[in-house]
Amino acid sequence: MNQENVENKSNFFSDIVSKLKVIFLWNKQNNNSNIFDDEIVWQKKWSDNQWESSIFKADFFDKLVMKMHAPKLKDKTNFFRLLAVAQKAGLWLMESLSSLKMSEKNKWLYNIICDLMDQLSQWVSLADAMWNHNWFFSTNEIELVRSAQVSGNLVDTLYEISDELEATEVIRAKVKKALTYPVILLIVAVWATWALLVFALPSIVGMFSAEQMPKITLAMLNVSDFMASWRWILLIWSIVMMVIICKFLYGNTLFFKKFIDKLVLTIPVSSSAVKTYYMYQFAQLLSQFYSAWISPVVSLWLMANIFSNFEYKKKMIEIKKDMAAWFTFYESMDWSPLFDAVFVQIMHVWEDTWAIWEVLSRISKFYMNQFSDKMDTMMALLEPAMMVLMAWLIWSIVAAIYLPMVSVMEVL
Repeated sequence: MNQENVENKSNFFSDIVSKLKVIFLWNKQNNNSNIFDDEIVWQKKWSDNQWESSIFKADFFDKLVMKMHAPKLKDKTNFFRLLAVAQKAGLWLMESLSSLKMSEKNKWLYNIICDLMDQLSQWVSLADAMWNHNWFFSTNEIELVRSAQVSGNLVDTLYEISDELEATEVIRAKVKKALTYPVILLIVAVWATWALLVFALPSIVGMFSAEQMPKITLAMLNVSDFMASWRWILLIWSIVMMVIICKFLYGNTLFFKKFIDKLVLTIPVSSSAVKTYYMYQFAQLLSQFYSAWISPVVSLWLMANIFSNFEYKKKMIEIKKDMAAWFTFYESMDWSPLFDAVFVQIMHVWEDTWAIWEVLSRISKFYMNQFSDKMDTMMALLEPAMMVLMAWLIWSIVAAIYLPMVSVMEVL
């Protein structure tokens, strides 16, 4: 039994050594851009050892159920914030998680903490334990924790993650607040239009013959008949199914995903906000990875996995290959439409200094404010657009009702 424990600990420490080798490989880069893809296989899954069989593994159905009941973003923010406070107070990692478990009221997050403690008791690192719950913890959170455990900077990293989650929470709250009024207005407009078309229009226009009705009235009557026969439910169901199919195609079909991602970057209304958001993400993530002593090539590989837009994924891979071939950020990012010229110039000036992660952190805050302003502008444009749509619907219905009366008066 003692011999098995010695072998287990030996395997564990050899795994740590291999991870240290990957983190500090940037001092020994060569022209082979695929070397890091082979060395960081451990980031995708655990090594094939005897620890793997004893680790809890959730199947697809379990993960689907857990994702449906996933704790809110606020719960995740509190988890990282309280874990950082407990670590700063000098508690061991198991003691910190135990204190969080005792005060946690969300049963799903409670179960996650219990599983993390169970895996830590089996000599599994916190990052590897979090990877088993990658439906809740994002890739950048897991990899930041992994590198922080190796470099001994876990407390600061946990604070950075919680600050980032708080900023994300603020942006989401602002978007929800801005969308509340337009959504309510849209619901009221739809129901008012339905009532006018189904009840008011047929009763008023029914006294006129079809020959006396203009084309707009006949068209509105056809719409009224369609909605009165409840066939509109089939239309709504078709629209919902189209949305579901498009979402499935976006997640599983490369051609469709490339088309949508490029379209979002082409439309003037959305392109500016999307580019600003990804420049904020790029600066923020690169700053966090640099402060955690992760090499540029590995950082770019991680960002390529984190970014959802295909164009930015492809650009991260291109920059990664250029960096592995000893090109600079500036040389790889210059003339790219995905980045501002000012951002590229800043990278050119500061990328050879040790203060680049601080500069990137400040730039990320600037772009976060810019993104917030652009979202406010988009939401401000959405409200009058909804008012124009509602006015057009009301005008069409009123015209359909009164035009037959006008034609009858002309005849008289």
